[in-house]
Amino acid sequence: MKYYTLKLKWFMRTLFKVLRRKTKTKINEEKKVEGPSRMSVILDAIDLEREYSPSRWSPRFPTALEVLQHHVKSVTSASDEATNNIPHKLEIEYGSTPGQKLDILGTDLPDDAPILVYIHGGYWQELSREISRYPAAPLHKSRVKTIVVGYDLCPSATLADIVNQIRSAARFVFEYAEKMGSKGVYFAGHSAGAHLVAKLLSSADFFENTPGSSRLQGAFLVSGVYDLRELVHTSVNDAVQLPNEWAVPLSPQFDDYTHLQGRRTRLYILAGQHDSPTFKKQSREFYELLHNTCLMQNMYLEIKDGMDHFDIVECFANDDNYMKNLLIHDIRKHLM
Repeated sequence: MKYYTLKLKWFMRTLFKVLRRKTKTKINEEKKVEGPSRMSVILDAIDLEREYSPSRWSPRFPTALEVLQHHVKSVTSASDEATNNIPHKLEIEYGSTPGQKLDILGTDLPDDAPILVYIHGGYWQELSREISRYPAAPLHKSRVKTIVVGYDLCPSATLADIVNQIRSAARFVFEYAEKMGSKGVYFAGHSAGAHLVAKLLSSADFFENTPGSSRLQGAFLVSGVYDLRELVHTSVNDAVQLPNEWAVPLSPQFDDYTHLQGRRTRLYILAGQHDSPTFKKQSREFYELLHNTCLMQNMYLEIKDGMDHFDIVECFANDDNYMKNLLIHDIRKHLM
């Protein structure tokens, strides 16, 4: 029942956005007579809306709505299978609000097992912890625990609130890892989740003052958004409600990551061939920030051939997937 309720909410919100875009397009066409400068502004707005609509770039289905529906169905099914077959502890509270809960899958594994912490996307306003457990099954077979982090969604929470919630969740994870004697902790985030992981990694004070944070080994940032300045001018911001003046402070692209050098943290920055040009550009520019400005080592950038914004994470449920392979390679190289 939860799946169908979520699917209906997803469908209605997406339908609203599609209708809203069609209305905007019609209005824009009527305003073409207002002159070339006005038309230039209108076209820029239309391009931004398309660039930040990942479902419109996938070649797998005829419509954007079908891309979204398939994604929800796919990750829900894989998450249910993982929940039903892997020993776990669910709905662990790390904060006082309803969304601040996390799940640990693989509680039967040795105490010192490596941990992957997964943070879902959905533009900080969609998806959930319950349907984001899908990476757990292949990782469990490789003796890696998965911790799936939930958080409150916009507009009931602000983006600044969510960034702070992820920091609280990470503090819980590191304390848990320290208590269990885990060999190492990795973070992974998709889309808006990659933004949240990147913001977490930028906080030097957090890592300096959090017990267990020395166990951080690396992070996987998948099809992330790292510069929010354009995003505030799209329909995404209808729910996020991010003021213009907060776009830069909440953008990882303008943060400092030099403190990660001493920790020898490995960062894997990934995007799909069929992500929008803007999403691919953001991944490249974030990589360049880390490499050229922060002078970080141990980085990896790849635009995954044949993948779009959604199947780049849907494949995490497969036994043979690139994230698991990268993670296991990193574990064997650095922790064994």
